[in-house]
Amino acid sequence: MKKWIHPAADKMITIKDLSISFGGRKVIDTVSFEVPAGSTTVLMGKNGSGKSIILKAIAGLNRDYSGEICINGNDIRNIDRNRSGPARPGPGDFKLAYVFQKGGLFDSMDVYSNVAFGLNRLGIDPESIPGKIAESLRKVGLSGSEEKLPSQLSGGMQKRAGLARAISLEPQLILYDDPTAGLDPILSDSIGDLMVEIKTVLRSTAIAVTHDMNIAEKIGDSIILLYDGKIVYYGTVHEFFSGTNPYAAQFIKGDITGPIDIL
Repeated sequence: MKKWIHPAADKMITIKDLSISFGGRKVIDTVSFEVPAGSTTVLMGKNGSGKSIILKAIAGLNRDYSGEICINGNDIRNIDRNRSGPARPGPGDFKLAYVFQKGGLFDSMDVYSNVAFGLNRLGIDPESIPGKIAESLRKVGLSGSEEKLPSQLSGGMQKRAGLARAISLEPQLILYDDPTAGLDPILSDSIGDLMVEIKTVLRSTAIAVTHDMNIAEKIGDSIILLYDGKIVYYGTVHEFFSGTNPYAAQFIKGDITGPIDIL
């Protein structure tokens, strides 16, 4: 397959020959791609195709892989192993935020404490934390929910609280793990709008896993389609939805016939 080269010059993330195996099965097989600074790359594929596994490797949550993952030219294996959690500094003093599929909130903490968690771990000036939390909650439409527990929030509100926690850190890199899963189309679209706004305001780089075609088209600059552990499409959003790639065409239409085995 001809490799697509993004026109942007500065590559924030460079992945080369990434392979990840579980139980003797190679889930990711020598995958290589680049994510330019300030862009959003969408990862798509069947369930179990390894999309979230790639995110976790980039975040440093899974170090059992071969190949290279570099951020700003620095191999992430050089990150201090004691720096862990949903957000932490990394090579080149960048900030990374991970938005979990179900919000990833701590059940015993209220919304305020959940959003404050990453800020406290990064050693942010305590006096500035309340203002950062208030602004982040305002941006996601959760002002006034500071004292609520996750159990008191709807699924959509939990996802927005997870987004508030991420953007409070003003990260250079955001990893979204299926942020609209289980949401109705209207709420999904609002989350997509918020992701676009976050990118514009923070000028952040992002990788997003999703099955939602509308969200992929709304937020993405490029799309990567995974199948059988390999990249079968890597290019622009426009080209992906043009249907010229047989794998992309089948995935978009949901056809049972084509190069992708439905089993």
